[in-house]
Amino acid sequence: MQSAHLSHAVRGLMAAALAVLLAGGEPSAQVGPNGEIDGLTAKFADINGVKTRFYEYGQGEPVVMLHGGARAGANVFSRNIPGLAKRFRVFAVDRLGYGLTGNPKVDADLGNEGQVRFVRDFIEAMQLGPVHLVGHSSGGVVAFYFAVEHPDLVKTLSVLAHGPGMPPLGDGPSKLQVELDKCPPVDTFEHRSCRLAALAHNPDTFPPDFWKAEDQILSHPKWKELAARQAATAAQRAGQTEAYRERMWGRARNGALKMPILIYGGKQDTLDWDADDPHAMLRGELDFFDIVGAKNPRVKFIVVNEAGHFPYREHPEQFNADLIHFIDFWSSRQ
Repeated sequence: MQSAHLSHAVRGLMAAALAVLLAGGEPSAQVGPNGEIDGLTAKFADINGVKTRFYEYGQGEPVVMLHGGARAGANVFSRNIPGLAKRFRVFAVDRLGYGLTGNPKVDADLGNEGQVRFVRDFIEAMQLGPVHLVGHSSGGVVAFYFAVEHPDLVKTLSVLAHGPGMPPLGDGPSKLQVELDKCPPVDTFEHRSCRLAALAHNPDTFPPDFWKAEDQILSHPKWKELAARQAATAAQRAGQTEAYRERMWGRARNGALKMPILIYGGKQDTLDWDADDPHAMLRGELDFFDIVGAKNPRVKFIVVNEAGHFPYREHPEQFNADLIHFIDFWSSRQ
């Protein structure tokens, strides 16, 4: 039943993407001059020499949101920013090299260690002090590493969806990989659509304006330069990435994380769903819970039904309410 739903989601999202292409990118989708969607307006700042795009809305305690591997960057949080801004001062930032944020100045910053330094630079440049840090997927990994490295700058940590660098889900391929094997070739528009569809749970998770904005963003020349640098340094960075990962996980196992931690997942997340399992067992996220919860009683795991790898986009009001409640609960006890 769930596999049939996934196939329907893939077909639906691919059809929506194709409609955008056939219409010449001129459907009712409204995209701003800097790739904005859903009526948002982006800002830019110089962060240690890197032009950085971000969204800033609201007043109150600062919440910094880090997107995952979506190349449209902070646009993935477009459905959450207005609601969260009623309670917090929300910053959703294009991570280093993503969206319309510039590429790293040096190749040493192409990996997660450079991403962590960039987040620190952003928080310091915005003069935010301790923040509520929210990260999705690979952005959740960066948020996790940042909390290990800079616990004094993190009031609460929220990790959304199992991501790269987290504990493995099992010995075999994930259901995501099975679906990716059916996708069009890598680096085509159709492949990007197919991949996100396999990660999402509903066809409307990514509407036409999302694709139109992504195409606009990907037309920027920085993307070709970034791809060339990543390819040239891949072998060298692999060893550095693994060494950094092991250091961060070692510190986490030794109790480095004392702040309240929210783990938020979708029950139908194909990234944390072993291909041989009839239902997603969320082994990676449960292992993450066991590690960070072993020496920290302030850890909570919320699983949302009928949600894939983007539960915050698929159920934005529910996610916003859960995040606000989590932060408010622990803020009243600190």
